[in-house]
Amino acid sequence: MRKLTRHTLSLGLFGANCSGGLATSLFPGRWVASWDNNLALARMADEAGLDFMLPLGRWKGYGGETDHNGSSFETLTWASGLLAATRSIMAFGTVHVTAINPVVAAKQMVTADHIGHGRFGLNIVCGWYQDEFDMLGVDLGTHDDRYVLGQEWIDIVNRAWTAAEPFDYAGRFFQVKGTVMNPKPYAGERPMLVCAGASDDGKKFAVRNADMLFTAIRGGPDEVPGSVAALKALAAAQGRDIGVFTNVYVVCRRTKKEAEEFHHYYAVEMADRDAAETMVVERGLDKPGVPEERRRAFRVRAAGGNGAWPIIGDPDDCARQMRELSERGIAALAIGLANYLDDLPYFAAEVLPRLERMGLRSLKM
Repeated sequence: MRKLTRHTLSLGLFGANCSGGLATSLFPGRWVASWDNNLALARMADEAGLDFMLPLGRWKGYGGETDHNGSSFETLTWASGLLAATRSIMAFGTVHVTAINPVVAAKQMVTADHIGHGRFGLNIVCGWYQDEFDMLGVDLGTHDDRYVLGQEWIDIVNRAWTAAEPFDYAGRFFQVKGTVMNPKPYAGERPMLVCAGASDDGKKFAVRNADMLFTAIRGGPDEVPGSVAALKALAAAQGRDIGVFTNVYVVCRRTKKEAEEFHHYYAVEMADRDAAETMVVERGLDKPGVPEERRRAFRVRAAGGNGAWPIIGDPDDCARQMRELSERGIAALAIGLANYLDDLPYFAAEVLPRLERMGLRSLKM
């Protein structure tokens, strides 16, 4: 299995394949997810020494005035294009197992992997937003069934990536006969798998299959050690050692005051409130018993970064907050920026050297 990077804390960009990125905002400088912008961003991130590009798997937007994330690139072809145009950075495909045949997906992913000489990674998603899947004519069914289907899907993909001889597979959701696939993944190593799982069944599925697991930060960094320990214990019970990552959005400016003012401008004053409210509903925060204070806080995070944890301040503040997450067990951060092309140069010039001095990042090779 491939490792993500040599760094103690790996860093990548999250959501650039979608309109608005992670910023659910009306502000005039919001992210335009054109191919040219994505290509320029990937090359900039590669040159800066970032470790990965992780796309959102979207089929439908969140509505609102901007129809947030309503325009998006399909992730396997997106990753293939970026891998062909970069040298070192990893590009992930975010694949909904309910939307694509596993043998077809296995072939597509191996193609991307060879294009990137082993720099392709798979983010496997079992699905949660039924409105999106109505577009595809797919019923997500009961929650538990998604993970049964997902396990069959990844079992077939792994067999296709490794089996030297044709194989059959007779599952509840997938049946294949005489399946054989060549070429195999680049250099004989399978791509890295990442996965998120919030429910008990989702976590069990994730630790069984993934190399890195996602954990969301809801209440604050102090909850991270417990979440990481629980996921690692689940994995250890199955004889596996996994890493844990989370998503954040970063607002870094010359002073903390400038950063806080800009965050308030784009995530509060200019929030696409209807789109943010869709996230509140789809994440289950509109149900009875959820305190209004929690909903209110999430609305700001939804507008600021699709619900990710905020890292806001001057370069010292941002580096310190990232170090705190690393010290609590986070191995990688998937980062959103209000406008990736505008904001990455300052982040790379000011925050990355600080992380290097802290020992969290190796000097760029």
